[in-house]
Amino acid sequence: MFVKAIPEKCSGCMECEAVCSMAHWHVVNPMKSGIRIEKKSVTEDIPHLCTHGEDCNFECVDACKFDAMKKENGRVYVDYEKCTGCRLCEKACPIGAVWIFEKKAYKCDLCGGDPMCVKYCSQGALEIVEG
Repeated sequence: MFVKAIPEKCSGCMECEAVCSMAHWHVVNPMKSGIRIEKKSVTEDIPHLCTHGEDCNFECVDACKFDAMKKENGRVYVDYEKCTGCRLCEKACPIGAVWIFEKKAYKCDLCGGDPMCVKYCSQGALEIVEG
């Protein structure tokens, strides 16, 4: 399972970033979100998020020297106790779906199987794909 972005439907409202950071960290902070909206132009916004192996070969997991990137039941998540923010996972991700903020890696973890970003995207720009 992964969340698929539909860029042509994305309005760039960044509601998904707010919902994600609130669900995980109880704060509205797009830097702590597992999804990022890239503003390409005034009319083009591109959501970036992990596809949990659909568009990669788990390079972030292989790159992590601290065993902080975990793969379990088809999803990849960050073990924040072990993460040092070394950036190896960020550099290894071929789709730009991992980023570092305050010495910790952030990426989509599928909200334990019930992605909040999909639920709250007012534009229908995100959908769950069963893999």
